[in-house]
Amino acid sequence: MERVSAERAQVDTSRLDRTEIVGMVAAAVLILSVFLEWFSLSTDPNVVQRGNDPSNWACGVNSTSCSGWDTFPVVGVLLIGAALAPFILSWIVMRGHALSWPRGEMTAVVGLIAFVLVAFNGIIDKPQDGLEMGLGIGYWLALLSSFVIFLSGGFRAVESGGGAQRKPPATF
Repeated sequence: MERVSAERAQVDTSRLDRTEIVGMVAAAVLILSVFLEWFSLSTDPNVVQRGNDPSNWACGVNSTSCSGWDTFPVVGVLLIGAALAPFILSWIVMRGHALSWPRGEMTAVVGLIAFVLVAFNGIIDKPQDGLEMGLGIGYWLALLSSFVIFLSGGFRAVESGGGAQRKPPATF
């Protein structure tokens, strides 16, 4: 059997920059925000439909608030998956892995996708638009933390090289 090289990459937390730490904190906030209140309904009986039929209630029978997980279970899973990106980036940085793209670039892309998902589902295509529905603290935390994940990954990509090395024109 072949012996494992002693030069194998070791975990070195001193390689972490401020951007990775900020990204991991934002990811933790994003995970938490999925389970906090995203939408709150008016308690005015003329606005909120009453009755025992669950389809008449935007957040469930006798409930005047919804979490992101309750309202968008698939988006909730995607956001939790997106929150893993800063942790994966930190692992790559701590181990010193070589990549064929700038470190942080994929984290920035994932953060931007998460930001668009949150913005679309809360501002553009809010559920039950005819009701007096307000945006809760969980929604704003999800929007902010996904944007911070995008920024932290983008700053890391710029610091690590800022893009692929280009060859001069007419060279193969």
